[in-house]
Amino acid sequence: MTGRIAEDAIRVVRERANLAEVVSDVVALKGRGRSAVGLCPFHAEKTPSFTVSEERGFFHCFGCGEHGDVFTFVMKTQSVTFPEAVEAVAARFGIPLPREAVAGPRSPTAPLVAAHTVAAAFYRAALRGPQGARARTYLAERGVGDAIIERFALGYAPASGDALVKHLAAQGVRTEDALTAGLAARRSDGSLYDRFRERVIFPITDPAGRVCAFGGRVLPGPARTGADAPPKYLNSPESPIFQKGRTLYGLALARTAIRDRGRAVVVEGYLDVVALAQAGIEEVVAPLGTALTADQLRVLRRMSERVIACFDGDTAGRRAAARSFPVFVEAGLWGHGVFLPSGDDPDTFVRAHGGDDFRALLDHPVPLVDAFVRDLAGPDREAVGRHTQAARDVLRVLARVADPLEREPLIRLAAEYLGVREETLRQHGTPVGSPAPARAAAEEPARAEARAEILIVELLAVDPTVAPRVVAEDIVREFEDDACRVAAERLLGAADEDTRRHVIEDLPAPLRDRIVQRVLHEDSEEDRARMVADCIARIRSHRHRRRSRELRAELHEAEVRGDQPTATALRDALNRHLTEKDPR
Repeated sequence: MTGRIAEDAIRVVRERANLAEVVSDVVALKGRGRSAVGLCPFHAEKTPSFTVSEERGFFHCFGCGEHGDVFTFVMKTQSVTFPEAVEAVAARFGIPLPREAVAGPRSPTAPLVAAHTVAAAFYRAALRGPQGARARTYLAERGVGDAIIERFALGYAPASGDALVKHLAAQGVRTEDALTAGLAARRSDGSLYDRFRERVIFPITDPAGRVCAFGGRVLPGPARTGADAPPKYLNSPESPIFQKGRTLYGLALARTAIRDRGRAVVVEGYLDVVALAQAGIEEVVAPLGTALTADQLRVLRRMSERVIACFDGDTAGRRAAARSFPVFVEAGLWGHGVFLPSGDDPDTFVRAHGGDDFRALLDHPVPLVDAFVRDLAGPDREAVGRHTQAARDVLRVLARVADPLEREPLIRLAAEYLGVREETLRQHGTPVGSPAPARAAAEEPARAEARAEILIVELLAVDPTVAPRVVAEDIVREFEDDACRVAAERLLGAADEDTRRHVIEDLPAPLRDRIVQRVLHEDSEEDRARMVADCIARIRSHRHRRRSRELRAELHEAEVRGDQPTATALRDALNRHLTEKDPR
């Protein structure tokens, strides 16, 4: 397809799209009037600095500076081109785009996404077909019903060895894309074979719900040992669209339930996720065959700060819980756990006892610091010295948390649990080399007129109705800060909302940050008009007072020199100036 998307079509999609809804696919937003805040998806942070203004149609992160509109967000989070982002947003909200208008280069990862889409459909069809009989029997024996099979799009990889390779080729998927995606591998003789063979397939999706990888569970069969024994579970290798340590199985399907129920449940395996979801516990995810990482927890933390991990109730399970506590803290989470009877996992437990019993466990989780301290202190936890040592070890973990706003609630919880004074933990729990308190206030321009100039630019950016007053007073011509003057002139010259948005995006980051903050203030039109009038008066008052100081200084110098004619002239000028009314 060639051509470009018409500007009018792009404008319609942007105006009709719900930015907050799109962002909520990735970030849990908390409302604040007409704006919302959440944890930034573009950098690791522990206090929300990511803001969304639905009214203005843009997002901005005060932490890393990322900003833009709904298309920018889709491009950055889904690694697609601008035309693809427009298509995706239009499709989501049912906004028609003329087919001949849609065009543009595809993103480098688009072929990999397309290859996974083709493979996922192939695996689903194989599970439903005659060759999938053994896989269907296995799932039925594990209690997995048809509805949940459809919901998780489970599939089957045939045992033939090259069925998918042939299908991908028939569908036009290039060999290099199949290899890069990890769907196929090459033998020593150069021929290709399927990576997944004779396995139940669990599609793994990215936060947008696109298939980016697969997990495969080998079907039970004749016992094989040694080098011939296949691994029970096999995952796709990492690729440009799949990073194992940052991806969670089931997240796209669990997102809504996590937000609604205010918690995320972490289990170990694919079938645990499927079994709990079938029992109505839908806020559940799993890492991908490796230990839970801080990056995965940060993804969850953007959606809920209550994350509950499931462990075996035996000694090994409690030690696993103890080892996980520092990882939770590193991600800015206190972390909770539930412990299942020895020999049970979430899948077997919920099939034996039902969803209600499992929910009862989730309703009464224990802090992971409990397992951490118990593991440190051993059986004589209350012994003199062991308790103190446990406190020191907890402090060492807390020292990983650089943000004081995040460290404070952890210190309070630790003090309550350990029976020590908060002040003791606070004094010794501050990380070495932690940043000094924010210097934003010290970096603010000290000059009153500079603050007034900046505020006028902010108001021009968020409310075009203040422009006539600014133009009538011709105050921009009196600006002393060049950046503010240029910004104000560009905003006054913006003919429409799109042009204004581009002007704002091109502003220096500090000024752009202030504009976003002004949006969040949600001042009334009357307040904005009053602020403009006050800023104009402040700028002119400052000039008036500064001129008075300059005249007095010049008069003093003339008197010291004994230059009476100049002193007389300056004295008259000063008197005339003082008779003029101060604009304030």
